[in-house]
Amino acid sequence: MAYFAYKRSGKNRYLVIRWKKRINGIPTIVKEISVGTADDLAKTIEGNLAEIKIAAYNGGSTLCVLRIDHMIGLKTIVNGIVDHHERGMSPGDYFLLFIMNRLSDPASKDGIEKWMSRDYASTIYERRGSQDFWNLMDRITDVHMVSIMKAVREKIIEMGYDFSRIFVDASNMYTFMDENEMAKKGHNKKHRYDLNQISYYIGANYDYIPLFWNSYAGNIHDSRTFPEMIGQISEDSLIIFDRGYNSKSNIDLMGKRRYIGALKQSDHHDIMKVEVEKDSYIEMKKNVYGKDHRIILYHSSSLEIRKRETFMKRMEKVILKTKKIMDSGDSDSMDKARIYLESENLNETIILPSLEIDQKRMDERLSMMGKNAIFTNIMDMDSSEVIDLYKKRNRVEHCFRTINTMGIAFPVYHRTPQKIRVHMFMSLLAYLFLSLIYNEMHRTEKSVTLPSTIDIMKDIMVVYAAKGKKVNESLDFKSEMGRNMGMIMKLEEVLN
Repeated sequence: MAYFAYKRSGKNRYLVIRWKKRINGIPTIVKEISVGTADDLAKTIEGNLAEIKIAAYNGGSTLCVLRIDHMIGLKTIVNGIVDHHERGMSPGDYFLLFIMNRLSDPASKDGIEKWMSRDYASTIYERRGSQDFWNLMDRITDVHMVSIMKAVREKIIEMGYDFSRIFVDASNMYTFMDENEMAKKGHNKKHRYDLNQISYYIGANYDYIPLFWNSYAGNIHDSRTFPEMIGQISEDSLIIFDRGYNSKSNIDLMGKRRYIGALKQSDHHDIMKVEVEKDSYIEMKKNVYGKDHRIILYHSSSLEIRKRETFMKRMEKVILKTKKIMDSGDSDSMDKARIYLESENLNETIILPSLEIDQKRMDERLSMMGKNAIFTNIMDMDSSEVIDLYKKRNRVEHCFRTINTMGIAFPVYHRTPQKIRVHMFMSLLAYLFLSLIYNEMHRTEKSVTLPSTIDIMKDIMVVYAAKGKKVNESLDFKSEMGRNMGMIMKLEEVLN
């Protein structure tokens, strides 16, 4: 243990550094170095600092991306699939640079050049502008993207992650671009029906790691992409999907695969009317979507409370808006009110023109709240485990939430369908890297989340201290969690 101490020589006091350790249980000074007087120390520090030049760069995302690339070899994979005949940056380098930016401070391809000026990436790559990225993106084909995804998937499986259970779902994001082959109007998750959107799907495992993904036109219904998605998934996998994919044709596609889904309440009133005690379940068998299935009907009290609260707020809002439509004085106000109630699926519950509530219909709605009917072809799994797996389908929803809220794919600055597809492919690769970084962290730091992983990376800096021709490169951390990430991800090894 080192500490400062003072010694006297006549009238002068000298600063010394002493090292102490216990010898046979007794604290003993084992080493002592004289620093000199306070004036001597001040001159030394002032003289050295005047000669030292210091520069600091953001480095967390760049170093973590390099660490993950050491594990899965994306750069090598891309370079092997997309021919690289020129000198300078390879296609794989461009992919990594794009991912580094998306996990740090997402920018347009033109903005990446500005971002590089303050990031450690600028010490690895030459500055690149939008035209450089556009030139690369023009070379990437759909065949390239499928091949890259397949090779990356094989690498991740080799790392030991479990992909026996796949959670599949689709999402979309609005864009301000004009309509084209990819940007179309559709049912937008953020309710921006006035804007065109781009849709995409993900098949992810229990650890939020995407193994399958693709983007498609915003006006294509999610269920139409199901055949493409299922075709990529191994026949020995268990697939968990949402109600939007329910159809006989989609169930026929499953083949030997095991699956868990949920019935739409509106299509199966007979099942939903069955009495089930709160926080319990019952089982039955029924032919749905052309096949005999095991049905597990469960009733969650917490879900019922949430559903009731949401529904009553919605009822209040709809009644007020309907009254406003009727009071507008328009000749067709009653027709408009009826159409509005139909769009809200409340035309049988709210009676026009009195706006009274059909109590029988209301009681029927309330009685179904908190109930969920799961259907599956798995006969040998405990019911509680089936229910838990279906509840875990929000694993893939976390993927979408992170991608959309952290700006990993948004905004899209491209106009041509081909560049949009490549941008989405590279953005979802960026999310893949984030999910792998998160999993490396989460093994040790259980409080870490997908979004907070990005925040922690921002706490890591690369500092250069130059004195003459000698340059010292080191990591600096703004937080204790950033320091922990540096150790867990072994960033010192990447830096050196």
